[in-house]
Amino acid sequence: TLATITFQNYFRLYKKLAGMTGTARTSAEEFHKVYNLDVVEVPTNKPQIRKDMPDRIYKNEEGKLKSVVKEIKEKHEKGQPVLVGTVSIEKNEILSLMLQREGILHNVLNAKQHEKEAEMHAQAGRFGAVTVATNMAGRGVDIILGGNPQNDPEQSRRVRELGGLHVIGTERHEARRIDDQLRGRSGRQGDPGSSQFFVSTQDDVIRVFGGDRLHNIMETLGVGDDDVIENKFISRAIEQAQSKIEGHNFDVRKYVLEYDDVMNKHRETIYRLRREIVSGKELIAKNKAHEFLENTIDQIIDFHTQGASYEWNIKEIEESVSALANGKWQMANGSIEDKEKLKQEALDFVKEKYDEKEKELGEEQMRQLERIVLLRTVDELWMDHIEAMEYLRDSVRLRAYGQRDPLVEYKIEGQKMFQQLTTAIEAQVANLIFKVSLMQQPKQVKAEERRPEIVDSHKHQPVINEPVHRDVEEKIGRNSPCPCGSGKKYKKCHGS
Repeated sequence: TLATITFQNYFRLYKKLAGMTGTARTSAEEFHKVYNLDVVEVPTNKPQIRKDMPDRIYKNEEGKLKSVVKEIKEKHEKGQPVLVGTVSIEKNEILSLMLQREGILHNVLNAKQHEKEAEMHAQAGRFGAVTVATNMAGRGVDIILGGNPQNDPEQSRRVRELGGLHVIGTERHEARRIDDQLRGRSGRQGDPGSSQFFVSTQDDVIRVFGGDRLHNIMETLGVGDDDVIENKFISRAIEQAQSKIEGHNFDVRKYVLEYDDVMNKHRETIYRLRREIVSGKELIAKNKAHEFLENTIDQIIDFHTQGASYEWNIKEIEESVSALANGKWQMANGSIEDKEKLKQEALDFVKEKYDEKEKELGEEQMRQLERIVLLRTVDELWMDHIEAMEYLRDSVRLRAYGQRDPLVEYKIEGQKMFQQLTTAIEAQVANLIFKVSLMQQPKQVKAEERRPEIVDSHKHQPVINEPVHRDVEEKIGRNSPCPCGSGKKYKKCHGS
């Protein structure tokens, strides 16, 4: 994985965030908590006269679908256009088969043929039209009564007289927004219209509300498959169930976002560093390389100078600095008791070797080399960090069994891992900068003299050389950084 981001943090990257939709009111809480946006309700251009009828509740799925077909047939015989919304392609096709058996001509929209379906949908308001659509096919379409374009005012008048477009929902959705979107296809711009939802005790949303209990009551009362209950109390209870499901789904999204907010801090820091390197501004790469070298020297000295000065392992310090700078370093005085002076002497040696490399390669190539090393190191270690954080997120949930908040644990562990990442980046860049070089462009030779293997040579191709092999006499300290450039100690890498 090269990069990860949630939708919420992706949208937050925009300087301005706004939008318009007919169904934002039911998600106002989420807009405010996640994006700090208020939802303002704009009054309709013309008064809305659509009739939204109470839900019809049936004992089972079969009885419900039969009643839906019966309702469609009644409206179709009058000539009133009907739009039917289904929750899935499967139910869309089942209803289509039932309509075919009844001999009702209809169009099926399930987002399988986009261009053709867009044309069919635009004509869903024609006299006698029956359109069966899934949620996706039904969103945002402006259905004009009498057909689109409105060439025949007489047909438009006839449809209005019949009550406009009649919308049928074959079941309630988990989110009220989707129900509102379906209803909103009818009664637009002051047109007449109506909507009716059919539900059964076997629908997913009704099960949450307590569909099994309701089903048992209907069985006890001897309610038949085709018998219908219309009750405003039950309709309100269904809306409350939808509200609870929406709240649960929001909590899930918020939980994901809280975890990603931790990763987002890491992401911002790494991408800021990356942008600085890529921007190509003069000496940015050099300054970063110097900063990383200084930090790495500090870590080497701090690691080997714990305790009293007589306990310091000067030999290991010399070996570590020599391995870092790819050269032999010995302290001028043989022993230094001041830690800051020791750091300065080691840093002077490293910078001297750095300047030598710059003279050897030339300033332009050195800047190019620094940029390549920095980018490659940041990208490689960032990918490892993404994977490590993913593992941490999966494993940290188990800490809930120990009465610990997994999110708090994730934040604490994540911060430690990010500090390790920045340290690893600095150490790897500091190690690699002395051990890599740019391949020079091969000399121009006549075509007939070229050897086949160098015909495809690339200009200035960056390559990482193999670690420099030292003589047997020059032993690498066990606690020195490994010459391979991994950033690990020699004893834990090639010396293991």
